[in-house]
Amino acid sequence: MERKYLALNSALLFWLLSLAAWCFATRQLAWIFAALSLLAFTLPLLINLGNVMFKKNKINEIKVPTALPPAPVMEKEPTATEKHGTTVIATDVRVEGNIVSAGHVYVHGELIGNIASEQSLIKIMRGGRVEGNITCRELIIDGAVIGECHSDAIEICENGEVTGTLSYRALAVKKGGMFSGIAEMLPAAIEKNNVVGLIKDSTTDAPEACELAK
Repeated sequence: MERKYLALNSALLFWLLSLAAWCFATRQLAWIFAALSLLAFTLPLLINLGNVMFKKNKINEIKVPTALPPAPVMEKEPTATEKHGTTVIATDVRVEGNIVSAGHVYVHGELIGNIASEQSLIKIMRGGRVEGNITCRELIIDGAVIGECHSDAIEICENGEVTGTLSYRALAVKKGGMFSGIAEMLPAAIEKNNVVGLIKDSTTDAPEACELAK
């Protein structure tokens, strides 16, 4: 017999005994049987309620899986300029000594010494001043330079003043720019190739050199 039917039959039995005791004027015994009948009837309900609450608590105790860790981010390989950084001489700063840099160089203040950045840009800003030799790939002068300048491309801007020697493959002087000294044009750069004994015809470089000079 199932538990729920057993409890119901027990409750009915105690209730009949309670009625019988009441009829025979044994009220104390009747109250005891009535209490047992009520207990037999309500006990299964309390047990079921407890099981339901226990199941709810058990469900709540189930741990929710944590979020998956973020995928690793591939860091971008820094460029050559980012690796070497940029050198800046700020306004109202006076530096005495030579500078050798693999990145760009910007001069806002004053430098007494040489600057070498063969594969990068050197720019003498308006109000900047350099007394020394400059070697780079590209040189832009909007301040004052006294010394020898050696670069593939040299541009003298409106406020630029150069006194000394210019060695270049391409030269541009804007209106207002000033140059005093010796200008020397470098030979065209020889491009490397992977074929032994193959030399590129120099006549093909002449139009490009003329265009840069304009």
